[in-house]
Amino acid sequence: MLSRGLRRCLGEVGARCFASSSRDPSLKYEFLPAEERDKGKIMDVALNHFLYTEPHSVALGINRDSGKDIIDYIVSKSLYYPFCYTINHKETGKTIGFRLMSVAHRDESNEFHPFELDVEKCEEGVQILCSILDSLKPEVWKFQPEANKILRREITFVHRDHQRQGIAQYLLHLGVDFDKLRADGFDGIQSEASSKANQALLAKNGYKMLLESTRKAYTRKDGQPIKLPDETKCMQLYYFNLRK
Repeated sequence: MLSRGLRRCLGEVGARCFASSSRDPSLKYEFLPAEERDKGKIMDVALNHFLYTEPHSVALGINRDSGKDIIDYIVSKSLYYPFCYTINHKETGKTIGFRLMSVAHRDESNEFHPFELDVEKCEEGVQILCSILDSLKPEVWKFQPEANKILRREITFVHRDHQRQGIAQYLLHLGVDFDKLRADGFDGIQSEASSKANQALLAKNGYKMLLESTRKAYTRKDGQPIKLPDETKCMQLYYFNLRK
């Protein structure tokens, strides 16, 4: 396990390769590798801000109470791996965002699960969200038959007051060493993009869109359609091939 200081240095090196030369968000924000001790502040930002701005969560009415378990699961799973970051505003010291990444295996027995998430006991909005995600996540193995191990982008979030600062672009591959990933057996990077902005970011940076969620998925049990609150039309599965 790399020390926090060394991981930060490696992250800064990686960021210089991918950040826009015209905007350097590291001047105003501190990007720190996230560890288990950071779980509380990541949970706080996710439950109080992410759920109320992410298009699918908003459309499905997922709030801090109904979404607590699934957020806890995603955060706990991601922090098990050394690919997560928090974003702190230097002036105020507040955490204004984060990036969560985990690891997926074709052989599911190799995957880490922090606890058993009983989706059937969750509220309808969470059930629908999980159903949409489940219709996309495993499909990557069909589109990439040669892949066995993939780095998975779980959640990337920047508070709305700090958007349009180049943070998402800067954070996209921060601390991600492609050569090391290949040496460690990773075949690619996967992402289920749930907002139009994230979909555009991935497409611009070499990710290939493999699949979209269907309109049928956006229907409640009573037959009422689910309408996304912005220009987002669906969730999309993206893949970045590390073996090319």
